[in-house]
Amino acid sequence: MSMSFKIRALAIVAGGLLLGAVPATFAAESPNAGIDQSSFVSIGGIDQWISIKGEDRRNPVLLVVHGGPGESQWPVADKYEPWEKAFTVVLWDQRGAGHTYGRYGAKTPDFSLKRIARDGIEVTEYLRRTLAKKKIIVLGHSWGSTVATAMVQLKPELFAAYVGTGQAASWKATSNMRFDLALAKAREDGDAVTVKQLEEKGPPDPNDPEQAFAVNIWAAMAPSDQAWIGSLRAHIPELKAKYPKDFQDFQDGFQFSVEHALPDQMQLDLPKTASKVGTAFFIIQGEHDVMTPTQAAIDYFNGVSAPTKELILIPGAGHFAFMTAPDAFLAGLIDKVRPVAIARGA
Repeated sequence: MSMSFKIRALAIVAGGLLLGAVPATFAAESPNAGIDQSSFVSIGGIDQWISIKGEDRRNPVLLVVHGGPGESQWPVADKYEPWEKAFTVVLWDQRGAGHTYGRYGAKTPDFSLKRIARDGIEVTEYLRRTLAKKKIIVLGHSWGSTVATAMVQLKPELFAAYVGTGQAASWKATSNMRFDLALAKAREDGDAVTVKQLEEKGPPDPNDPEQAFAVNIWAAMAPSDQAWIGSLRAHIPELKAKYPKDFQDFQDGFQFSVEHALPDQMQLDLPKTASKVGTAFFIIQGEHDVMTPTQAAIDYFNGVSAPTKELILIPGAGHFAFMTAPDAFLAGLIDKVRPVAIARGA
């Protein structure tokens, strides 16, 4: 694994305060009772970890498809607690990530976007059976928006709504826009050294991932994203000491997924391959996302044909808007997504 890939993986490697694997607990049988359960479920021929939490089973089910690749969300499960009043929230450690990676390690079989999207369909079917729902909402962040889009392309009838955040669009557009944003920021800051370096190198070759990841976008990132990543890094020593096995699985799964997802990421071109979406289509995007540039997400949104669609931009937020602007993000989910999803069968 090259140094640039290691830096990318370690930039977000600690997802927050790690929690030990929670034993499954089951709520009462009342139809409006809450639910709090976590367990391994057979998905795609392997055991995959799924957590289901919510205060009222009558609420719409919202499946979170994590980014990274490999950035399982169970370490930051507490951040989703406010969501659980209006949704039954499902966290899923994808093939090659978190607890699921911990079961199989480097022997994890058949890692590919197509396989993980099919896994996502199986997770959705499991949720429909378990929670007695006709349709669910799927929310994808970053790499997860790629997976979730592929899921909706495969079986649109299973989903009442799609929500993308840190929305991916195309590898080429992302590569070019990151370079432009880094150069613009360096010029704005009067950073002559960086300006010279970027101008001499020119835009990265989209066919060379080393060049793409070599563009340093840290200075151009939203301050809220910088603070979020900084807070995660600060917890690493504590996490290693307190949860050595869980942290190691998280870290190793992240690195494994980053490496194995790269071929699919480089082929990504959603404006061409997913311009028609067969369900309600929402993007809730940080206005200053430079990791999956907001302009690329807007361009993709504008080209999408869907039964209904809406773009919500969050001022001041970046790639991790769902974590760094929680009130605005949740308001978008409750005020915009939830009523549409309910009307469409959630």
